[in-house]
Amino acid sequence: MSLPERQQRVLDQIEQTLQKADPGLRSMFAAFGQLAAREAAPGIEVISSRRAKIISIVVLSVLGALWLAVTVVATGNACPGLPSDQAVVSASVRYAACSHSTAAWSRGGR
Repeated sequence: MSLPERQQRVLDQIEQTLQKADPGLRSMFAAFGQLAAREAAPGIEVISSRRAKIISIVVLSVLGALWLAVTVVATGNACPGLPSDQAVVSASVRYAACSHSTAAWSRGGR
């Protein structure tokens, strides 16, 4: 497999830097290469469509939670009905304060 010239130059620079930092690295790598040459290369892993869907759902859920957290932190306590120093407020109280609705209070939402 050949790499583009720019990537090969970067790899060569990394190799030179490592050789200068640790002169014994070349001999250790050569020993590793001899041992690894005897091993069979691992097969290609195939991800089932079910597993891919689960991974997608998990990733999207994490991203959604992160977006929600950033949005809440960025907007702060934007509802004028709530004091800014109140750290924990139930969802029904926050809704009532933001929408100026008294329905949440009358249903025992406190």
